[in-house]
Amino acid sequence: MNAPTLEPYATQQRWQADEPLPGEAWQALLVAYLAALARACAAAGPCVIGHIKALALFESGEYLRLSAVSAAHPPTVNGCVPDGLATISLSLNVLVYDLPAAILHDLTWRTAAALAQGRVLTVTEDAPSPPEDHSHGNMGDHRA
Repeated sequence: MNAPTLEPYATQQRWQADEPLPGEAWQALLVAYLAALARACAAAGPCVIGHIKALALFESGEYLRLSAVSAAHPPTVNGCVPDGLATISLSLNVLVYDLPAAILHDLTWRTAAALAQGRVLTVTEDAPSPPEDHSHGNMGDHRA
């Protein structure tokens, strides 16, 4: 039996609606995203979900922290989204054993695209700040 492998995947996403949404609507959307992402990971092959977590910080000092550790259980939620935002920046970390980072990348964006479909919503990847040693390239722009 081989030891499980871990290739973490992390990204910074920008969720943009055409008009401001109530905080509860944003929260429901992001909970649905993490739950769907956990299900997509489980369906992609034999794997163990270590932790799928997301964090959104707001200028008001509020935050929303979401965490999924299983496809069978809903994500946990701490904090809340303020009312009246049209854009949310979301830090996403996906720690799933036995799924390569490339597959996690694909699942992350396909799940976001499926959730955005039929809504007036776009999801893009925030361009990361270049590291000071410039040894890593930009992750590019992915649109969902």
